[in-house]
Amino acid sequence: MKGRHHILANKFPFKHAWDALALLKMATQLSPYQGITLGLAERTALFRFYFNANGIRRIYAASPRSGHLWSDLGMALAIDLANGNDGEYSYEDDLFYPRDGLHYRRLDWRIPTGAVDKMYHRQNGPALGDVLYYHTRNPYFRVRTATLKTSKIVVLVRNIVDGMESGYVKSLRRAEKNPNAMNDFDWAYALERFVEFYNSWGAVKDWHPSILSVRYEDLKADEVGGHQEILKFWGFDIPEDCIREGFRRASKKEMLARVPDTDRYTTPLAVNRTQTERGSLPLDKKTYIIDRIERDLIHDFGYAYIHDMGYGQQFE
Repeated sequence: MKGRHHILANKFPFKHAWDALALLKMATQLSPYQGITLGLAERTALFRFYFNANGIRRIYAASPRSGHLWSDLGMALAIDLANGNDGEYSYEDDLFYPRDGLHYRRLDWRIPTGAVDKMYHRQNGPALGDVLYYHTRNPYFRVRTATLKTSKIVVLVRNIVDGMESGYVKSLRRAEKNPNAMNDFDWAYALERFVEFYNSWGAVKDWHPSILSVRYEDLKADEVGGHQEILKFWGFDIPEDCIREGFRRASKKEMLARVPDTDRYTTPLAVNRTQTERGSLPLDKKTYIIDRIERDLIHDFGYAYIHDMGYGQQFE
């Protein structure tokens, strides 16, 4: 089964060799984020970050199109409310910013090189707040830090067929927004990202000492209870009423109230697929997805995939 290489890549010596090569490349070649060769201070920070991740031991690993931005926002607002603040947020530059800025960082080389500080732009408040946890969409074997085995890791997944349709619809809307653009959705690449994420993290959760696996559909069905479990797992003692209010404010209705009219149809962060978009995958593409899943998916996280499966569950 082809998918087994996603599991093999997690293990010694393959992952460790890949980490070492990545470190060497970043230390000796142009930074892909800044287009410059890193100085001594930046290279030192890069190696230090690899070994200690700035002391942070919480990671949110989310599969593609799994609602992590909604989840991130609701938890940030709940924590803000629990700290006695107003739990407010705003929409700027295609992102929803909590009052005191984003509380996660992508777990990659942008942090030690300083590039992350230039990525986000916000006029009405700070873009970046205190870091509470790291976020990644990568499979385990692509995450470049030596602290993985000592971190508390939450793994968020979503039905692959539904996630693929969500990505496809997003690309269609992006093309509609720009008359000169074409729908460039890469089916093979998008599906590979799902399969390798599932196989890699599915194998890790069987041996990792501190990992919590959650499904998007379950979080939507019980957003308060599901996120209370995540927050407790990470060591946050947040009252239930703060979590409830945080996710009330992070509802799609509340999100859209903060989005300009010109962006309300196209922002992927707050717009549900319409009734005609839901369940709209072309039959040949759905067959292609299921065939690949049946052939290469080893860890399914409890989802069942068959060719005549229904999908496209609507959430408020």
